[in-house]
Order: sequence, then C-alpha cells, then structure tokens
Amino acid sequence: MGATVEEAVARIEFLINNRRSVGSLIGPSGCGKSTVLRHCHNHPPVCAEVPNLQILRVSMMGLQAGELVHRLASWLSGGLRVDDYWADWKSVCDYFRAAQREDLHTVLLIDDTESCNAAAEADLCRILSMNFPLTVIFSVESQLASAVSRSLIDRVELQVELPPWDYSQTTDYLMWVGRHLGRSEPIFSESAVQRIYQLSGGIVRRISQLSDLALVAGAVSQSNYVDAGCIDQVAWELPKSFSAA
Repeated sequence: MGATVEEAVARIEFLINNRRSVGSLIGPSGCGKSTVLRHCHNHPPVCAEVPNLQILRVSMMGLQAGELVHRLASWLSGGLRVDDYWADWKSVCDYFRAAQREDLHTVLLIDDTESCNAAAEADLCRILSMNFPLTVIFSVESQLASAVSRSLIDRVELQVELPPWDYSQTTDYLMWVGRHLGRSEPIFSESAVQRIYQLSGGIVRRISQLSDLALVAGAVSQSNYVDAGCIDQVAWELPKSFSAA
C-alpha cells in the first residue's frame, strides 16, 4: 500500500480501536476508497481495548428506503428475512442491546454514500442516533460531497482524506509491479512513469489501468520494457480523458 493508503487505514483503525462513532473517508473517484474499506474489512485491527469485533461492509449505491436496515438485520441475524421495515428495525435494536451486554463491537464500512437516495441516508442517520456499540466509516467521492446531507456530515468525528498519489508514490507502485513480475530492473522507463503520472493525475485506478494495458502491449510486442510511446498508444484504448493530457 502507498503511504496515503497506509495513513488512511491507520486513522480508520484509530476510530475502531477507540470505539468512536463516525468517520468519513473522502477522496476523488478512483483514488482507492473502496480498496481501503475492503482492506479494513479483510484485515480487522487487533486491539486489547476491542477484543470482540465484527466488521460488515456495504455499498449504498442505489439503496432505497429501508434497504440498509434490511441488509443489516439480515447480516446480524445470520439469514434472509422478510422485508418488513419495523421487524427489521426491532431485530437490529435487539441485536445491539445484546451486543452491549456482551461487549461486542460492530464496525459498518459504507461505500458510495453519495449514491443513495435521501430516505436511505435517513436510515443511516437513524442508526447513528441510537448510541449502538457501533463504529460507522462511510466513504464519499469528494466531487459529490454536496450530495451528502449536513445531518450526516455533522456527526463525523474524524475525516480521513485520500488524495491522489504524488509522483514518488506512482514510481514506487510501478517499481513494485516490476518486482511482482520477477523483474530485477524497472520494467517502466522513466519517461513511461512520467507519462503515466501525467495522464492519470495520480488517480490510482487510472495508474493501474494504464500500467496493466501497457504490460499487455509490451508482452505482445515482446518488448523488454515499457516506454512513453507505449503508454500513449494504450491511452487511446481508454476514455478520452486519458489521452487528452
């Protein structure tokens, strides 16, 4: 992971280990927010202060009224449920009352918060208002942050920012790619690295797309390394924003 990603993970773990209620993860599209949440889900922190921990991850993309509560109730009860909002809500409340007695802490990692409707966001705010033994980390695309209500933003105790990579981080990643492929020498020339950074703007998803396509093109042409010309060639196969720089 890059330094910015490691810092984001560390801050999220701080929120979890201190049983804080709400944190936000904000950054531009493609900067790795989903990857960070996936990492936190797959590698939960180990902390003496929170010995009993469970982590759930959900995308708010397209969620309507009641769907978040229904999914949460289904997960917490360990099975599928009839879609009944008040029965689901009672199940969630009953679960967290029992969790409080057993010192069980739950972490809810929420992706694509800007992409749900107002009713689904209201369900999230209602969950947060209940003082459950729960930490919620929700991600927001920075360009669409205005789509998230003030009532949710005001609950945030720590905002974790995930900016685009700088040139050094881009270089480190591309060197790691070469090592992962068993190369002792850099597979991307200095001019290729510069062009990837210029075209990607440091956005992780774009860096990955450009480098992956360039490696395929290099293998097809049986080249020993990837140069800037190869990067420009594969950029035309991606959306126009890549080749416009």
